[in-house]
Amino acid sequence: MWYTISYNDYHDDYYHAFFAGIFTGRGYHVESNKEKGLGRPDILLKDKRNRRAIIIEAKKSKKEADMDTDCNAAIRQIITKKYAEGLYGYTQVCCYGISFFQKQAKVKKL
Repeated sequence: MWYTISYNDYHDDYYHAFFAGIFTGRGYHVESNKEKGLGRPDILLKDKRNRRAIIIEAKKSKKEADMDTDCNAAIRQIITKKYAEGLYGYTQVCCYGISFFQKQAKVKKL
């Protein structure tokens, strides 16, 4: 992010597409905003061979001081919207809440 984009162009959907592109480029099976549980997680990565899945919920923070709170809100959303339910056959499901502020990112794992 430091060398390629301006934070003046950032919006919630920009961060979302940024992650989807990175993971798709690395060969992951990526689901973006598809219905799971009671809502739509931003990113769902599936590694069927190793039976692992990763759920990512991202938030854009209005100020740097909000990043921790926004990460927690993303984690709460994963839990309350039950995004991990229905991922049958996966032995490991990792959930991450991410907050962005300009060119900074904070990540929390459930």
